[in-house]
Amino acid sequence: MTRIPEETIEAIRSKTDIVDLVGEYVQLTKRGKNWFGLCPFHGENSPSFSVSEDKQLFHCFGCGASGNAITFVMDIENSPFAEALVKLAARTGIEIGVDIQNDSASNSRNEYKHMFEAHSLAANFYNHLLLNTVEGEEALQYLEKRGFTRDSLEKYEIGWSLDNSSALADLLKRKGFDLKDMERAGLCIMKDDGTGFFDRFRGRIMFPLQDDNGAVVAFSGRTLLDSKQEAKYLNSPETPIFEKSRILYNFHNARLNVRKTGKVILFEGFMDTISANRADILNSVAVMGTSLSDTHLIKLKRIAKEIIICCDGDNAGWEAAKRFAVLAIKKGMEVQIALLPEKMDPDDYISEHGADAFRNKIIGNPHPYMSFIMAYAKRSKNLSNQNDVLQFIHEVLEELTTRTSPVERDMYIRLISDETGISKDAINQQFLKMAGKQAKQTKLIPQNAATIPTVVSNKKVTGTERAERLLLFHLLNDGALFDRFREERRELFIRDDYSAIFVRLAGFYEKHGSPDFHRFAESLEDRELRKIVLDAAMVERDPEHAEEEIDDCISHIEKFRVRIKIDEKILESKEAEKVNDHTRALELAREIIQLRKSVMAL
Repeated sequence: MTRIPEETIEAIRSKTDIVDLVGEYVQLTKRGKNWFGLCPFHGENSPSFSVSEDKQLFHCFGCGASGNAITFVMDIENSPFAEALVKLAARTGIEIGVDIQNDSASNSRNEYKHMFEAHSLAANFYNHLLLNTVEGEEALQYLEKRGFTRDSLEKYEIGWSLDNSSALADLLKRKGFDLKDMERAGLCIMKDDGTGFFDRFRGRIMFPLQDDNGAVVAFSGRTLLDSKQEAKYLNSPETPIFEKSRILYNFHNARLNVRKTGKVILFEGFMDTISANRADILNSVAVMGTSLSDTHLIKLKRIAKEIIICCDGDNAGWEAAKRFAVLAIKKGMEVQIALLPEKMDPDDYISEHGADAFRNKIIGNPHPYMSFIMAYAKRSKNLSNQNDVLQFIHEVLEELTTRTSPVERDMYIRLISDETGISKDAINQQFLKMAGKQAKQTKLIPQNAATIPTVVSNKKVTGTERAERLLLFHLLNDGALFDRFREERRELFIRDDYSAIFVRLAGFYEKHGSPDFHRFAESLEDRELRKIVLDAAMVERDPEHAEEEIDDCISHIEKFRVRIKIDEKILESKEAEKVNDHTRALELAREIIQLRKSVMAL
């Protein structure tokens, strides 16, 4: 395995600003010396994730995740050390200086590397066919008429798949890919007679679908001409590298702009996002032909305070907007809805009214959630009809009972009154009645019900755990101390994970010689052990009284170890008494007395 020079690793670590790095994944706000945001490693509603600019470290007070810039990339991207280093080297402009492509860590990233490579090859192939061949000319002209420029076609890697039934399959085979694997990857399909493979996508405009890192993982193919005989869109099936519930279209492009603005625009489909980009809206994403999932929302909440939902102007679009809004509100996001005229989608609106109108009048003028609910409830009703009026009031008040602001309540009760002609007092009475009924129902819900958000509580740290953590801190920063304890061959720690770290630290000192807790943590593949090491590295301690601290830690741990033995002896004694082995019981009693005396002496 090729070894990356230590000075290169240190240069990459020191040149990476951890606040900027984490800020690409998490929306951070400065409080005092540190920056805070929602932890990207567990779901939470209030920020407990801290980033220290001075120490260049992060720590979550909820789940305990800790680390530096390199381990952050390792954890957030689920990457081995070498790949995380390559990513940060590219970001900082530092040359690695060695070829790590053959490193076992890189090769073991996951077993699906060939699927990513095949999708990248397919995207380049399709894009070339569209932009540079006679076969792609008709599709290119169609897209240009729809407002696509060559720049946008290249940016989104849009392409064309040939009518030829096996053009891509033949290319993949020539490049050495196993076509059975390519079938599993969703690119090919085996013929019924088992004699070969044909392309899944044929004669379609190809839209690559990327993961959060911008790697192509799937495709959506659109027919050139609308036809009743075949589906307008054909999408890749779910594969080992493509799950619709985890991927948001354009997330990798939009992430930085979302973080800068604090807002994300959510569309129903990827074509809406591409159209919005042409209107210079650079902070939009889209769901991938599926419902909005918890994974999607957690991802968005980490980088945005506010979500603006923009769905088509037809009935299905209104229903989708309401579903999306309800889910986003449950996740604690600020929600607004951008409404389009009836039966229009974003592309239609931009084509008819222009990009400026879409950007300013639609996206720039969204409706608050309750305003949308009033419009939603009113759509299918005739407010000159008594039953429709009652139903309208009921639907709006039902949503209003979930809002806590008295000002908001008063404003919408006035608006309902203006819409229906019913007095504000009567509507307010109805509101109070509904709110009271809802409060009673809420009291009946058990506190551990699944509808109650899970809160990650901080586990109480025992004195022994604190002693082990502080002792580990000293061992991480003092090689001579480590050598001393190692030569004494004494058992230092109670918990197995700390003992495992001690063994790995011995190997680290043999290899590197001097202390470097950053480098040691980065060398640990086990994320839980890495978390313990970095948690210990951030412990507050008194540098002027290091020896006293170490002695106190050893004493506390030894006392705890003896108390464990006492408990074991007491249990043995009780068992001896049960079987009338009084000699053994007396012997154990003497041992317990001696152990208790030794605790007093420690």
